[in-house]
Amino acid sequence: MPELTTEAVAAQHIGRRTRQEDAMIAQFPHGGPGLAVLSDGMGGHNDGDLASRILVSEMFGELFLAAARPPDPRDETAQSFLTQRFIGALEGANKRLQQHIGAGCISDDTGGTLLSVTVDAGQLRWISVGDSPLYLCRDGGIRRLNELHSMSTQLDLMVRNGAMSAQTARTHPHRHCLTSALTGRSIPRIDCPKTSVALEPGDVILLASDGLNVLEDARIGALTHQARPKGSAAIAQTLLDAVRLEDTPDQDNVSLIAIRIDSAEPAPEQRRTPPHRTRRNTLAGALRRLWPNGLGGLRATARRARP
Repeated sequence: MPELTTEAVAAQHIGRRTRQEDAMIAQFPHGGPGLAVLSDGMGGHNDGDLASRILVSEMFGELFLAAARPPDPRDETAQSFLTQRFIGALEGANKRLQQHIGAGCISDDTGGTLLSVTVDAGQLRWISVGDSPLYLCRDGGIRRLNELHSMSTQLDLMVRNGAMSAQTARTHPHRHCLTSALTGRSIPRIDCPKTSVALEPGDVILLASDGLNVLEDARIGALTHQARPKGSAAIAQTLLDAVRLEDTPDQDNVSLIAIRIDSAEPAPEQRRTPPHRTRRNTLAGALRRLWPNGLGGLRATARRARP
């Protein structure tokens, strides 16, 4: 397996909304491993923009703290540990949202989706709640990786079972209603696979809010493949330009994080770290370099990000 390098860019388009209700953070220092978090505030609900910011900042902070004690990959329970780290961070973010609601800082009629990924040692892991898509683009093709937590899943199942026409399902007024979201209360459904996805040079990972869904998946894949040689910024710009050209009357906010994966060719004289040490320190070490002042620096950053 070749060593991999990453290039990540985050971009947004407000669409035809009066405010931006999406929030996101992406940190891949020095082209190495890192993590990304994206949340889409529940559209039409009070304080959806504040909810998404709380969820993103808290999720990112929780994952950073957890990365300070990475598991030993030689331990057979390492995969389970990583899954629990994701689940713990998600529950921490949801609890923080509940605390803001309980304190009267934001409305109790609010919440948001949440999608978070880590790229470490050539492996992609994720946790998601809601309908914000996670795509893997490879060799011109595209595949959605995470579950879709909305009524569209049930409606499409009814179509396949002959209980509803395809036209009725496409235009159903509840098609985009979420069946799971973070609201400070119990979380109905969580998608957090126990196994990771192995990445390859040439891959592109896309995290997005559902405003990107005005484009068909096949078109997203084709545009990503076309722009990939120019870098992640070109990928993001190409996709947002395509959304603008659609000129949909009720266009939602669009947020996306594009992560391009390439092969890293270290210099021959570079001393190679033993594999077990590389895997133990990659993500944790990269995040520590972002905040040389340690957890105090992270907390200061989180305070500035909170409403």
